Amino acid sequence: EKKKTKEEKKKEEEMTQEDLELRDKLALMVERAKDADQAVAKAALETMKEEIRTATSSMTSVPKPLKFLRPHYDGLKEFFQGMMDSENKTALSDILSVLGMTMAGSDARDSLKYKLSGSKGGLEVWGFEYVKNLSGEIGLEWAE
Repeated sequence: EKKKTKEEKKKEEEMTQEDLELRDKLALMVERAKDADQAVAKAALETMKEEIRTATSSMTSVPKPLKFLRPHYDGLKEFFQGMMDSENKTALSDILSVLGMTMAGSDARDSLKYKLSGSKGGLEVWGFEYVKNLSGEIGLEWAE
């Protein structure tokens, strides 16, 4: 494990026990999402999806699950590229689409990119901010 900087240690000290547990749970789910056993991976993806969904239903600030998944975003994108088409790849695509809302640069349009390879519906379950962000990305794409 890498050494933590002073800033990382300070942030960790400021987090509540509940925050630390959520962060660790999500990190574990990221690892399990990459498991060779598809049932284990599916359960992990469902858990991540549920944590994000419940946190994004009323978004006034960046929800904690999205904050805690930020360090794993690039690794999940990389893993996604190597996945065979499956139900799990579709589920991960949906998760990456929501994470893309807070992670990608303004010109990346990751939310749209991953939504197009994800499930074909259910936009409302991710909350108003996600739908608004996705609409903005569609508008930018259409304008080009």
